[in-house]
Amino acid sequence: MKMKGKAGRAAAIVGVVASVFLFYGMTIAAPPAPKTIKIGVSNCLTGGLAQAGKRVKQGYEIALKHINQDGGVYVKEFGKKIPLEIIMLDNETDATKGVARMEKLYSVDKVDVFLGGHNSALTIPQLAVAEKYRIPIIAPVMTSIAPFEKGYKFSFTPFYSERDQAAVMFDTLDTIPQNQRPNKIAYFEIQEEVGIGAGKYTKEIAAQKGYKIVTYESYAPAATDFSFLITKAKSAGAEILYTVPTPPQGARIIKQMKELDWAPTFIYMVRAVDDPTWATNLGKDGDYVCHSAGWDYHLKLPGVEKLNEDYKAAYGDYPQAPAGTAYATMQILADAIQRAGTLDKEKIRDAIAATNTMTVMGPMKFKPNGRGEGKYTNTMSQWQNGKVELVYPKEQASAPLAFPRPPWRR
Repeated sequence: MKMKGKAGRAAAIVGVVASVFLFYGMTIAAPPAPKTIKIGVSNCLTGGLAQAGKRVKQGYEIALKHINQDGGVYVKEFGKKIPLEIIMLDNETDATKGVARMEKLYSVDKVDVFLGGHNSALTIPQLAVAEKYRIPIIAPVMTSIAPFEKGYKFSFTPFYSERDQAAVMFDTLDTIPQNQRPNKIAYFEIQEEVGIGAGKYTKEIAAQKGYKIVTYESYAPAATDFSFLITKAKSAGAEILYTVPTPPQGARIIKQMKELDWAPTFIYMVRAVDDPTWATNLGKDGDYVCHSAGWDYHLKLPGVEKLNEDYKAAYGDYPQAPAGTAYATMQILADAIQRAGTLDKEKIRDAIAATNTMTVMGPMKFKPNGRGEGKYTNTMSQWQNGKVELVYPKEQASAPLAFPRPPWRR
């Protein structure tokens, strides 16, 4: 009996102690929350791509404002909302410096996740850094397909690919009545990955759809004279021009086309033409030129109107594509962190991979390789009367496609 009594008392004591630990364990279960969730960005704020990098920065800033004005992102692990903080370092439009900035963000700033800056060529080396440290990165401007064929697990982008970039040209051309539709293509290939990749898929899709590439010529990233390419395209009877020049090159190509009196009925230029200085530099000669930048502020999608209003109030104009895709990238990241419920980098990575959310780019998911699948990433815009209009897809268009491009005004 005494043994039973002692055993009973011991069990009672153990029960009390367990209850105390359970009580206090429940009250201190949530670890102390960080003041902010740190997001590292290596972006081009100076150098040749500074204007585009600035628009990426502005898109992030508006997204940060919208998320943080409600307290930030709820993280279950800490039982509260935590504000987002961006630590953005200038890579000076230099890929080597971009990698160095990524290393600092990891080792010194101790960021929780990465977001990308502008330009595929600058971002590709950054993906390798993110993979090395197993920290998720979402790149807002990334056409290149090649890095996503390396088996990377922590790299994502909602942006359209080189193939999408080529495909939307053909999709837009297919909206033109067949008896008016141009068929002969001149492709001017800038000798960068983005130009080489776009050319590869242009050949592939043209063959499938019955279009004819009548001239395919290359030019250097620093080229300033395009007269040979233009003369050859004119002699071949090309009706369509497709190229991916830098902003100065794009304006130069248009000026030399006018000088040499070559006026294809459909002009598609990626990259150069989404620069807001296009109309300032070229006036009416810049009209009719189409471009696709992965997003357009005319899209009738949830959140776009609010983005447009706040962006214009802050910066004096409507957002260009890099700002819109940067905003969407921040939406994707915030959604993933909340679903992960933790700042564990592996779990955030898994949550990004499982994304199925609405953004200003429309519904967004990711393929197993990390590239985005969005319904409205393939948009076509066109300069008309000195301003940009969305012309494809038709259900989202702000204006019909202006076609054909007339002869040059002299």
